[in-house]
Amino acid sequence: MKLFFRLLKYVFNYKRHIILIVLCNILYSVFSVFSLALIVPFLSVIFGITPAVHSAPTTSFSIDSMVQWFYYYMDVVINKFGSVYALVYIAIVMIVMTFIYNLFRYLGQFFLAPIRAGVLNNIRKDIYRAFTILPLSFYSRYKKGDLLNRMGSDVQEVEWSIISSLQTFARDPLLILVYLIALFKINYQLTLITLVLLPFLGYLTTIIGRAIQKNSKSAQKLLGKLSSLYDEAIGGLKIIKGYNAIDYANRKFQQTSKEHYKINTKIFRINELGGPLIETLSIITMVFVLMIGTSLISKGEQLNGTHFVLFIVVFARMIPSAKKIVTVIYTLKKGLPSAQRIFEILDADEVIVEDPNPIAISEIKNEIIFKDLYFDYTPVASPQDCKVLKGINLRIKKGQTIALVGASGSGKSTIVDLIPRFYDPSFGSIEIDGVDIRKLKIMDLRALFGIVNQDVTLFNDTVFNNITFGKKDIPREKVIQAAKMAHADSFIMQMENGYDTLIGDRGMNLSGGERQRISIARALLIDPEVYIFDEATSALDNESEAIIQSAINEILQEKTAIIVAHRLTTIQNADQILFIEEGNVSESGTHQELLELKGKYYQYYAHQNLFHS
Repeated sequence: MKLFFRLLKYVFNYKRHIILIVLCNILYSVFSVFSLALIVPFLSVIFGITPAVHSAPTTSFSIDSMVQWFYYYMDVVINKFGSVYALVYIAIVMIVMTFIYNLFRYLGQFFLAPIRAGVLNNIRKDIYRAFTILPLSFYSRYKKGDLLNRMGSDVQEVEWSIISSLQTFARDPLLILVYLIALFKINYQLTLITLVLLPFLGYLTTIIGRAIQKNSKSAQKLLGKLSSLYDEAIGGLKIIKGYNAIDYANRKFQQTSKEHYKINTKIFRINELGGPLIETLSIITMVFVLMIGTSLISKGEQLNGTHFVLFIVVFARMIPSAKKIVTVIYTLKKGLPSAQRIFEILDADEVIVEDPNPIAISEIKNEIIFKDLYFDYTPVASPQDCKVLKGINLRIKKGQTIALVGASGSGKSTIVDLIPRFYDPSFGSIEIDGVDIRKLKIMDLRALFGIVNQDVTLFNDTVFNNITFGKKDIPREKVIQAAKMAHADSFIMQMENGYDTLIGDRGMNLSGGERQRISIARALLIDPEVYIFDEATSALDNESEAIIQSAINEILQEKTAIIVAHRLTTIQNADQILFIEEGNVSESGTHQELLELKGKYYQYYAHQNLFHS
């Protein structure tokens, strides 16, 4: 139940609403009992056994005082107009009481509505916030479809099964409490008999609840798997069709879907078992109450017919509330696995933690230095255990262009990802002007860099908003200037609405070269201290590469740059080239120096020339 209480913390943000809900439900419960209690005088008038209250009773804030006043006015009506009008008097009071208690019932739901909607909204905001601040290593452990499922169906499940339960928890326990007090007032012996039902209710609730929770956890995992299969199908549709794998993909999906169907069927069946069992136990209890109550009436022991009828009516009204509470407990068990999956995200370690007293930075004055840096994506005990980067020492002076080359998987992209703290070193450090970057304010640090990746990330928005992404109040002239520098303005102006054209999901309405040029324009707009080009042209055709390389060359004339490249023709003018091999810097120097060395770089260069010749 710890998860449930954690969810309640979201509810406690609405303290004023909670007070109003409790107050309304108390009044609803009290007036509900009063409306039922009017059955006694109603039957008393019909059977001619009305209690006589000839003098006005003493006024006080008590139930007895209210009842006595009611009987007093009923006696007045009977003496003045007769029993028929007394029935009309009772009926009017019953209608008024029914209206009042239903009004408070509605008001309880009225004040609950902002809590239900607000809690759901706050959970979604917290998950989205967690998605944006968690390190990239977190996402290597989960499929995208599963994570989207947690924000979607898991949050919805929490809303349906847990947040909606607040309605029952805020009202029905109060109703049962008031009903029990009324039953004890009527006859404590019969009430004690009804309480025998409680241990059986508790036992059934525990057994069925455990079964539901266990199966719900499996169901949500399978639902996450289904979401991943949907995502893979959409993203890999060309491959599925191209390799005639439609039947294979369908079989894979249907197998998972069938497993989810079986578990859901089991959950629904178990969930529906509680209501009939509770009702059956309640009816058995009521039969015993009828038998014992009839015996007490026949013996004339502290119970008359009208009070016995009232007891039965109140007890019957209590059964639905008991059923609701038990059903809600089952529903709660069903939703807890979804809550657990949500809190796995919210509780995930934010590995990239900002220093408690971060140092502000707005420029790089001298250099960036890697000092004996080791890195691994998983926690390791010593530098010798690191497999990704092993003892990197590197100095990048302001205004220099540094190129990183080497085979795929050698660690080039990891090196550039460490500089803006997408990851932190396992051992060693990165310093800017002598200050460890872990002591710098993260937002300031990342603002120093303009990053252009091979896999361009664009959003389903306009060209203008993609270039200005994350920035406010940018003049249109500045955006156009950045686009021109990136050689993007010409094709943008040929689009239907120019800079206000929607480019589709992930920019799919554009070619690869066009997407890359918009990405470069986005980097240019912020005028960063350092440009990072991570395989920015490797996936492009020769014409697109030539255009983008021309734009990059113009950018690099006065800026510090770090270029990760496969194609060596793009980095021959770099101030320093580092050949990365299995996480180490095996060679470094200018293009000409490395060729004269005739080492790994020379072989790599010769192989590329041979391949392209």
